Amino acid sequence: MAVTVSNILVGEAAVKTGVSNTTMTLNDFDSLTDVGATTGGVEISWEPDMVDIEIDQYGDAAKVIQSKVKVMVKTTLAEGTLNNLATAWSYDNVTGGADIKSNNDGANTKSFLFGSQSVYPFEYALQIVGNAPGSTASVTKTRKFNTKRAVSFASSMISMKRSEATVFEISFRILPVTEDSGYEYGKIIDQV
Repeated sequence: MAVTVSNILVGEAAVKTGVSNTTMTLNDFDSLTDVGATTGGVEISWEPDMVDIEIDQYGDAAKVIQSKVKVMVKTTLAEGTLNNLATAWSYDNVTGGADIKSNNDGANTKSFLFGSQSVYPFEYALQIVGNAPGSTASVTKTRKFNTKRAVSFASSMISMKRSEATVFEISFRILPVTEDSGYEYGKIIDQV
């Protein structure tokens, strides 16, 4: 068995967010806002739900079909900013947008306005940037995961503890863009 050591990937990834836009270009993804430090890495998962089609003659499945799929991105945001909290709680995370205001409550303040939400969660665009095969100590090649529609999908909380950093666990559910035929969930692009 041949082993290509340069195909073994290690290293952290950067997470970028922005407002969902189904007409985004590659340059638009590169212009998204970096959320800063993460802890525990970033996971992108493909979670198919398979169904057995059983028949009497086999006493087992004659076919297996995929009834649905769920694509998820999970990480922990290590920078306790209001913008990151807004992301974890599924609000507009842009300063000056609908939910993060500068000088709203006096000079030199930033406020996160969180109130009742509609049944439709806020949708983000995401870019995850990590190492691609072929990266070395002197040459970094990138792998980018770009997706146009992501919603914050799990419970999250803010904690303030004496000896622990304030972090926000976050899980994004990736939603398809029907116009992107063949890459409805997004693209993974390796620099070669």
